[in-house]
Amino acid sequence: MQRYEYKTITIKFTSGFFRKGTPDVARALNSEAVEGWRLSQMMLPSGSLGESEQMIAILERDIANTGK
Repeated sequence: MQRYEYKTITIKFTSGFFRKGTPDVARALNSEAVEGWRLSQMMLPSGSLGESEQMIAILERDIANTGK
């Protein structure tokens, strides 16, 4: 039976005056992939006025690969 462990990372939108920038999602996910994590799910929680200020990535990895 496969067993997994999970963790979350927060990826904030970069913001400027009157605009929001797109975060570098690939860079964030690739830096976690080096440690064996893969994306399980992405969420955009609502902030003020219904706008998202951040993304929350739920990551998983096989426990067998970590020696736990």
